[in-house]
Amino acid sequence: MTQSRNYRPDIDGLRAIAVMSVFLHHLNAVILPGGFIGVDVFFVISGYLITSHIAEEIRNGVFSIGKFYQRRINRIVPALATVITMSVAVGFILLSPADLILLSKSATSSILGFSNLFFWREYGNYFAANSTEAPLLHTWSLGVEEQFYVIWPLLLFAMFKVGRRFAISTLLLLLLVAFLVSEAGTRMVASAAYYLLPTRFFELMIGGLLALLSKNFIPSSNVQSNISAFFGFILVGGSLFFIDKATPFPGVWALWPCLGTALLIWSGLRSSTIHRLLTLQPMVFIGLISYSLYLWHWPIIAFLKYIGIEIDLYVGTVVMGAAMLLSWLSWKFIETPFRRSGGTMPFLAVLTKRFGFPVLILVTLNAIALQHHGFPERFSPEVGRLEAAQYTRPNELRAGCHVPTALFDTPPLDRCRLGVPKLKPEGILLGDSFANHFTGMLDVIAKHDGISLMDYTMDGCPPILGYDTGKADAYSKRCLLRNEAAYAQLEQYQYKKVILASNWPDSADVLPLLSVSIERALATGAEVTIILRNESIENASTCAIRNAMYARHTECRRPPRGQPAYFEVIRARFPFVRFIDPNLVICRENECNPVLDGMLIYRDSAHLNDSGSRLLGELLLKAGVGLVSANNSIKH
Repeated sequence: MTQSRNYRPDIDGLRAIAVMSVFLHHLNAVILPGGFIGVDVFFVISGYLITSHIAEEIRNGVFSIGKFYQRRINRIVPALATVITMSVAVGFILLSPADLILLSKSATSSILGFSNLFFWREYGNYFAANSTEAPLLHTWSLGVEEQFYVIWPLLLFAMFKVGRRFAISTLLLLLLVAFLVSEAGTRMVASAAYYLLPTRFFELMIGGLLALLSKNFIPSSNVQSNISAFFGFILVGGSLFFIDKATPFPGVWALWPCLGTALLIWSGLRSSTIHRLLTLQPMVFIGLISYSLYLWHWPIIAFLKYIGIEIDLYVGTVVMGAAMLLSWLSWKFIETPFRRSGGTMPFLAVLTKRFGFPVLILVTLNAIALQHHGFPERFSPEVGRLEAAQYTRPNELRAGCHVPTALFDTPPLDRCRLGVPKLKPEGILLGDSFANHFTGMLDVIAKHDGISLMDYTMDGCPPILGYDTGKADAYSKRCLLRNEAAYAQLEQYQYKKVILASNWPDSADVLPLLSVSIERALATGAEVTIILRNESIENASTCAIRNAMYARHTECRRPPRGQPAYFEVIRARFPFVRFIDPNLVICRENECNPVLDGMLIYRDSAHLNDSGSRLLGELLLKAGVGLVSANNSIKH
């Protein structure tokens, strides 16, 4: 996102496409499902411009790593620090105590350049529902860039000084390796691949290598320039509409917008008819303010979502206007003046005043927020009481017993016990993250019934032999392997009780596969218990809290959606299979409530928190439901 010494307005036009793609996607993903690839366009532009500058300085013998980072600080930090500080200030007014602490932590990670790591650890999937309310989520891409520029200048300097003759061929080989790492990472650890530098490295490298190659290789004619610009527009434009959040990304799918961007940059080395579209004045203007626009647009959207304002056409128009105004002011009075004045300052002064001081301020604010527990006195005591349960996360409490897909081959661990401590567990729990969130409930019930259980669960993997989840290979194939291994465990250890739990899919195709799975479990001599899925409730983890925060009366209860119809067939076919229906206590009088006995039982719109799960166990026991006497009714 840095401007070259030899200014090219067409690149600003390309920046405009990138930032508006991201902006429109964030306003409404239906409009532009692949709009998030605007970030990839930015990566290629950044790699091209900064590498052009570094290479020129190395050739002229004036490259200085200190001067390089001085330019980066002057370019990136002033506007970033402004947006982060304003976001924290607004967050102090609007956010709950726990969410203010989360924002403060993200603010520190953002200014230090590792927010991509923070958001990956905190939210996992970039498209997770709860991530849409994180005001600084978009700074993950700045983290990737800044980490890249710790390595790239040193790599280039070494290539030119030690082996200039083989520099291009060596970098091409490294590019191939980086691309293969991205593709492998996307297949194996998809959520990490989206955020982290190793799987994004090749995108910035494409821009960097283009800068080196185009020094002596430019379009030979306007026809060649037009053709490359045309295909560049096709690749970028097609990516905007044919890539979406379900696409395995980055990897090979990120290659298309990156190559399209490279073609558009290269074609601009010789002016062409098609390419002049990028130099239209409105495009250039948006490109000039694109960095500030990228910074400002997302906090506005995230805060509106947080307070429950729907972004329709009218609100979206207002958001766009407000973001444009703030971005122009930021560009005019922060970006431009700081970049100009910073060029004449000593490096140490820039490092301390322009980077060290904002870091000190934001670290201090984070420490204060942590020390004061997010300032709960801003709201009624009920807010803190409701939030206390929300952040008891079964997936973290049972880490190792419940694993992500990447650890699909993890064996059952002896420490993964529920219920009564015994030398050998009598039963085992199999299933997905919904099985995991029932561990608190099962722990309470198993202790009451004098049973010892092993829990053995994995993200996104219903305990159904042969069931294809329909997700990318990184998930679906590993789920198939995991289930085979899990059912082999039943045969090896001859558990007395087998408990199957999941966010059971609705498809009728599940019936024969689930029947085979139950038969295989029963063949080991085990008693089989199925825990039905709990009801999903829109805004289950936030509705009651926001009502208490803002003294509003939004209805948080929802009617039940019921269970898959095939369970009636399963019940008739396997009369000795027990069923536990958590909705017997979650749903009453045809309404499902995310708050029971004053406790918030969900951690998102579908998953239970551990405190809520344990409360369900207690309430089910009172209703006469247990592992030795399960209620065999199924609600529709």
